[in-house]
Amino acid sequence: MAQDQAASQWRTLIKACFLRRVPSDQFADLVQALKADHPTLSSENSTQALFDAGHQNGLADPRLAGYLEVLLDLNIIEIDSPLAVLQPSIQQHGVTLDEMEGAARPHVQTVMVRSLAKKIAAGIIEEHRELFIILHRLVPWINYYPSSMTLGFLVSATLGCFVAQRALLSAKAKKIKASFGQSLTLLINNLSQVNIQLANTLAYWQKHYQLHDELSAESMDLLNNVELEALSFQEGVIDNMPVNSRSGLYIYMNAALSERPLFDDMTVMSYLNMRYKGEIASLTTELILASFDILANAMYRNEPSHTITRLRSFLVNKLPNFLSNYAVMMFPPLSIETCISQALLRIDPAAFPSFSQMFDPLGKGGILSEARQEFLFACALHQLIPEGSIEGLLGDVPMQSLPAGGRYARNELVAQCTSNPARIEELIGELENMEGNAGEIAGAMIEIMTALCSNNDTMTLKCFCNCLVRKPASLDTISLFCSPQALLQPLCGILDNWQEQEDQGESQPVYDEFGSILLLVWMIWHRFDLDEVAHGILDPNSFTAQYFRSASRSRHIQELTERESELLGGWVRGLFETEGINDELMSACKPAEFHLLVTTLFDQSIRACQAGVLAVETLKGGLEYFLASFLLPSLAAGLVWFANRIWETKDSSNLIDSLMPALHTLLLRPSSMSSDPSAMHSAVLAIVAEPLDAALTHAQRVHSLRVDISPMLDVVKPHMQKHRHRAAALQELETWASTPKKGLETALKSMIHALMRWNIASANSTDMSPPSYTHRLLLRTLQILGANATLRILIDEIMAQMESGDYVDMTFDIVVTMILAPQPCIIPSSAAAAAFDPQQQRSPLQHNRLTLRDALHTLFADANELSKTDSARASVVVRLHRRVTAANDANEGDVMGMGVGVGDPSVMETT
Repeated sequence: MAQDQAASQWRTLIKACFLRRVPSDQFADLVQALKADHPTLSSENSTQALFDAGHQNGLADPRLAGYLEVLLDLNIIEIDSPLAVLQPSIQQHGVTLDEMEGAARPHVQTVMVRSLAKKIAAGIIEEHRELFIILHRLVPWINYYPSSMTLGFLVSATLGCFVAQRALLSAKAKKIKASFGQSLTLLINNLSQVNIQLANTLAYWQKHYQLHDELSAESMDLLNNVELEALSFQEGVIDNMPVNSRSGLYIYMNAALSERPLFDDMTVMSYLNMRYKGEIASLTTELILASFDILANAMYRNEPSHTITRLRSFLVNKLPNFLSNYAVMMFPPLSIETCISQALLRIDPAAFPSFSQMFDPLGKGGILSEARQEFLFACALHQLIPEGSIEGLLGDVPMQSLPAGGRYARNELVAQCTSNPARIEELIGELENMEGNAGEIAGAMIEIMTALCSNNDTMTLKCFCNCLVRKPASLDTISLFCSPQALLQPLCGILDNWQEQEDQGESQPVYDEFGSILLLVWMIWHRFDLDEVAHGILDPNSFTAQYFRSASRSRHIQELTERESELLGGWVRGLFETEGINDELMSACKPAEFHLLVTTLFDQSIRACQAGVLAVETLKGGLEYFLASFLLPSLAAGLVWFANRIWETKDSSNLIDSLMPALHTLLLRPSSMSSDPSAMHSAVLAIVAEPLDAALTHAQRVHSLRVDISPMLDVVKPHMQKHRHRAAALQELETWASTPKKGLETALKSMIHALMRWNIASANSTDMSPPSYTHRLLLRTLQILGANATLRILIDEIMAQMESGDYVDMTFDIVVTMILAPQPCIIPSSAAAAAFDPQQQRSPLQHNRLTLRDALHTLFADANELSKTDSARASVVVRLHRRVTAANDANEGDVMGMGVGVGDPSVMETT
């Protein structure tokens, strides 16, 4: 009993630390105090609790690495426990840890392996027994991840530690050397294809310690001649020095800022450092130029205004902040000002005209006419350039000045909002300003929201959420500085663990607060096109997991529990009988229970109307309650249910006669509606516009004589496309698919040709307009044709350029960048379902769909065989793999041992 109580307290503490973002030093004090009270707590139970709380369906919480290292340092968990607890299963066979790096955050297994490598290299192993246990634990890991460089670094650190140099040369090590040696040979053979230096290091330790099965002469032969034929071919492939084309960075930046931003500072810095190899001046100049190029491209492509505003905010609010990382590396005569000057000479003057040109009625660039000076003043605000140099860089007298309040400091903003909550709304309004202060504001808003959630200050949190709901564009700016999960995790946490205040006598304010928070969660999920796995939900049995899994689906009466049936009956009487919605009804039904019952309530009401039990006017009168602010957020799920039901109507069905009056009541808000409910209603319509528009259009075709459908379509259509889908719109896809000859393949090749022509022309002209480019074309090609077919198209284009002898290096740069470009974490639907099915065994790992990197790695493994039939194509594969692997190695080297990532407000860059 005492052990169970200790384990329960341990799990509660760990979960609370993650939710409240407790720093590692405070975490150490808390766990030491608990360990003192419960000294018998087992190492594996402690480790299991840490990993259960420290991941979101496989993606590691940014605090996980720090917490793990604290527990290792304090000897609360043993060094081998993480390897035992997260031991891979058969479902993950063939996947490499390195392939898990494509998500916005690393996977929990990757973080664990990195942390162990860091601690072992620092000398945490002190006894022979510990070393032998770790080697024993590593065997299944190597067998399941035989090509993982991340795991290779851990093995290298283990074999190179001081204890290993004594323990593995002793007689007691004979048994473990034989079993571990076989797995080590497998690791060496596979790593020799992706990282020959690491493979050679491991081969040295294997020979030094004689880590092999002495009875297997064949294994020794493999060790002494590791894929000699394949290595011989690879070494014979001669590559040119990579060319950094203007198109390459243009592609990467478009991908990083395509719809939902994927601009993670650490990842982008690693990529740029790899690409420019220490040439800070070129890096800075090209980065500034690419940021202007993608903004001009969005204007020329007639992208929606919210897209142009987001890219403009990146240029003004994010880029100067990011450039500060490189300013400290520059020494006279090199300076940021010089780089800015060189970049501004090369931007498209038609897109970014001077003040004298902005009044040209035929010019289209007027919408971006202020972008140059906004960027320069933001750079001055961040002290990258002196304010006095702006006029010279601009070539004209500036028409604005530095913000009156100067540069904001996040801690000061937090203090202001803490003492005066009304300041929150003011600052959220300032997020849309193009002044350079948005990073500090975003950081302050995340910190304040997290504190409000931790303190259960739901009244202030409601006001915070309503402010963001009224200004949805502010979410786009915040997403430039942190991931959507940084917003969602605290909000989901407070919904899942809802605690009503004792001093709240009435229940309606409780519904108000709960609904406001839930609506903001809905909006973030919808606006950034997230799925369940990327949503930030920690517990598949929590309210938020259940809600987003099934809230838009109604249930049969037989499926409800006795309590749910009683609550449903109470709401039916309250809505449609004389009782009304009173405090007694709302106090008996918790807000979470109500929101899970809403669609079933709608379903039963429509069925009653169909059966003649409920009059249409009575139905409409009862549904008007849902236009009140305390119930209005429930319409997000409810209107999706209506859209689904509309598809079930037929010519002769009387279902449509009940659905349309009810839907008309919920969509056409009365003119007397006040501002807050009106903003909520608009937010709900933005969430449900697409499914409702499709369903109503279908209904209009099937029931062409009805006159009540058209007014509802008029209400819905203005709210279309208010989200950030990365997928192409249907019209856009039809255009690509109708391209002569091979549709998507031809469209993709044509886009590559346009990039090449621009690159060639821009070398001779400093002010070329960028070509029309959208990263959605590559993503849609991947989705429809698959990674293998898409990679074949890209390689075919390189081969075509090699045959003509023109611009081969430039084509390589374009293709390599497309392979390396940031992509969202795409989870197969079956994996997402398994992650949220409590009946299935949960795994801390959910593997991504095949990517271009995966396809290239597979093709590279067969390059030797391919060389026997098509040597030129095999050479292209080898050259591509070298460059992609070099980028991966650079990225892994930069982040090895770091326990931070996107989504942790405490590590947001706001310098």
